[in-house]
Amino acid sequence: MKVKTGEFETNLKEMWRRLREAMGQRPDVVVFPEYFLTGFEMWDFSGADLYGEIRATMLDAARRMGIYLVGGLLEREGDCVYNSALLVSPEGKVLLKHRKFQEPMKFCRGKKITAAPTPWGRVSVILCGDLYNRHVLSGIREVRPDYVFVPMEYAPDYGALNGGDIEAMSGRARLMGTTLLVANSFPPGGSWVFGRDGSLISHSSGQDLLTVEV
Repeated sequence: MKVKTGEFETNLKEMWRRLREAMGQRPDVVVFPEYFLTGFEMWDFSGADLYGEIRATMLDAARRMGIYLVGGLLEREGDCVYNSALLVSPEGKVLLKHRKFQEPMKFCRGKKITAAPTPWGRVSVILCGDLYNRHVLSGIREVRPDYVFVPMEYAPDYGALNGGDIEAMSGRARLMGTTLLVANSFPPGGSWVFGRDGSLISHSSGQDLLTVEV
């Protein structure tokens, strides 16, 4: 999904457009990227003030479409701002909230990996750089989810992902021993699904919708 930093209404319209596009494939779950309704620019945490509205939007969208929904958002609690992600059920309930471990200064960091039951298996959610965090790896191995969803915002400054990046994600799927599903914001975009043996099951580039049965 193309995410415009600081433009909530623009991103909201894009979310509904992409969601309607995805519903043509009759999905069980739709995964949006990190910060998908606000974007993020260091160190502007104003998007955290929209946490309640974004949460309500996700609940409404999941209930209205009858799907599970995953997406990343900023969250403020007391003096802390977290980079968080939600897994929402078709009944419009939050099944899981993850707070990102792998964050630089000024963010508060998550400390717990959880898994939520769904009709098609146990699900965990992590965020972007969490893929390469050893504490996250230990947590995933402990809770043993069937699927790990990864909303991502791969920094456009670095350019498009290359073969080394794909190989690194593949290696993490193999270490975690789970099916890994990654959804990146645009630019550079792209989505990837890896099997628990690290094999690349399917992928898309740019803003192309990726639909996959696993």
